[in-house]
Amino acid sequence: MNPLLWFLPAYVANASATLSRLLPFQHPVDMGLFPGGRLLGDGKTFEGLLVGLLMGSATGLLLEIFGYHTPYFLLSVGALGGDMVGSFIKRRVGVPRGGDAFPLDQLDFVFGAFLLAPPDPTTALIIIIITPVIHRLANIIGFLIKVKREPW
Repeated sequence: MNPLLWFLPAYVANASATLSRLLPFQHPVDMGLFPGGRLLGDGKTFEGLLVGLLMGSATGLLLEIFGYHTPYFLLSVGALGGDMVGSFIKRRVGVPRGGDAFPLDQLDFVFGAFLLAPPDPTTALIIIIITPVIHRLANIIGFLIKVKREPW
């Protein structure tokens, strides 16, 4: 199978989580319960997790209809989890919300998805090489349609 099609549910889950910003309410995953600052930041919300999981899984189901089998649920959950781990790391090292942290921002969700749904080595290499380019383009589009505050 085409590596990009195989990984598409993870791409969609990661990108679509930002669409939850269009909702009139936001509930941060860390709930602001931790002393000394946010564990993940305001941008990681239950709504984003739900939207990302639904959109990534819907993408996988659509691929199934066309005969492409992919572990879409695991890829979606792993991508969202990897993104949260990346956010946790950024908060710990002092990168502000929205701050650029290359290559962490571009690959955290990839490694989260790989952890739950390991690809073959060739697919992994292709995804790792192409994702920073796709990620930057998706973020520029998200910035232009006003669902992202920064174009990176």
